[in-house]
Amino acid sequence: MKNQIHLKTASLVAALLAVVMAVLGLGLSALPANAAELTDAEITLRTESVVSSQWDQVDLTCEWSVPDNSRPGDTFSIQLPPQLRWFGVTEFDLQNPDGETVATAMANDSGLVVFTLTDFVAEQPLNVGGTCSFSTQYSVDPGDSEIEELSFNVGSTVLRVPVAVQPCTSECGPSLPTEAGKAMWWVDPAQTVLESIFYMPPMAAKTNDVVVTDTPAAGMEIDCSRVTPRVGRVLNDDGNITEPYANEQYPATLDCTPQKLTASWTGLPEGLHVELYVVTYVTDAALNVYENSGTVTISGQETPVAAQTRRSSGSGTGNGTPLPTPPATATPTPTATPTPSPSTTTATPTPSPSTTTATPTPSPSTTTATPTPSPSTTTATPTPSPSTTTATPTPSPSTTTPTATSMPTETDEPIVVTTEPLVVAPTENPSEPAAEEPAEPLANTGTQGVAFAFVAAALLAVGSLLAFAGSRRSGRRSH
Repeated sequence: MKNQIHLKTASLVAALLAVVMAVLGLGLSALPANAAELTDAEITLRTESVVSSQWDQVDLTCEWSVPDNSRPGDTFSIQLPPQLRWFGVTEFDLQNPDGETVATAMANDSGLVVFTLTDFVAEQPLNVGGTCSFSTQYSVDPGDSEIEELSFNVGSTVLRVPVAVQPCTSECGPSLPTEAGKAMWWVDPAQTVLESIFYMPPMAAKTNDVVVTDTPAAGMEIDCSRVTPRVGRVLNDDGNITEPYANEQYPATLDCTPQKLTASWTGLPEGLHVELYVVTYVTDAALNVYENSGTVTISGQETPVAAQTRRSSGSGTGNGTPLPTPPATATPTPTATPTPSPSTTTATPTPSPSTTTATPTPSPSTTTATPTPSPSTTTATPTPSPSTTTATPTPSPSTTTPTATSMPTETDEPIVVTTEPLVVAPTENPSEPAAEEPAEPLANTGTQGVAFAFVAAALLAVGSLLAFAGSRRSGRRSH
């Protein structure tokens, strides 16, 4: 009874192990090839932008290359310095002239830009490289320095790129506008939201009525929940209205739809400043330019205003070359003597009690070949008969076809002598160089999963045998 329990336990353990090994095998076989971070990728960065104030745009260009035989999925990266924030689309492709994507680039909120090689490099793994360009914003106050060096982390190295910083040094206070106008800028780095401001000179008359209209072009709509009118007398360093506001004392009347906004004020006193902030969101991300127009009417005098903002996007190029085709190695062709086929050429000697060569006499029903010696070679020359035809092989001048020799036999039946086919040994030099085995595996190909599957099958078989043995033992005990 105890042996029966032991057998059942062993069979259950073996079956459980088989299941575990099978699951592991399936999991490992589904794993992709391991990608590597290319710390030895080469990147150069340049900029010609000039920074004069916070949030100025800094455009960067780069040249990049990766080591030969890099694999699809391998990556290299650029970390922006803290003075810059990413500005533009967060993903873009680096393509060759035929439109094939060599690598993709993706930037996150921290300013890390990761480039990932595509399947293109599997077919063209040599001289892989290209260019890239993208936009950033100078996110801090530039201070008093006229030239600043920005540090970019590229893999394990640091690239220092000089940026011309020319802050204002004289008459840098806010300048009052002399006429109405409009400005617009991107709110987010992904460039999905735009904000604009209507500005105007201080009220000139003792009492003034103001009407502002905003009409966005196609591809954008007004967010009516994010319209902000401001009225006041105090300006900040940027020339914008700051606290204390007079919004409640001189409230604005708003009439807003996604396609048009109208804001109006009445009875504004002399010297008061008025601004209107409007947020619009992009409805067509395929456009490169977004326009917003409108009018500002002060005390009956209308002034058309407009603003235009271009989309800033990352872009790049890439290319590579395939592995060279190895030249074909010429294999010397040995001169071989054609070997007659046993089925087509037969030398039929005439049996005799001695080993001398004899000329057979043809019978009425069968004609045999009469060997005729040649001055340089001895060749069996069959003579055709009306009933059968025997092919005559043509010997090579450099070889000798063996002459059929009669051998003593007990019967009159002819003996057919055949020669073995000539075997040509292969040349010692292969036609193509053998591929060098890598020193260590570069990727997981899934063979581990197959091995696990075989082990699982073996364990399952062991468990089945143990279970069968247990059942047989139990059956015998029951009888």
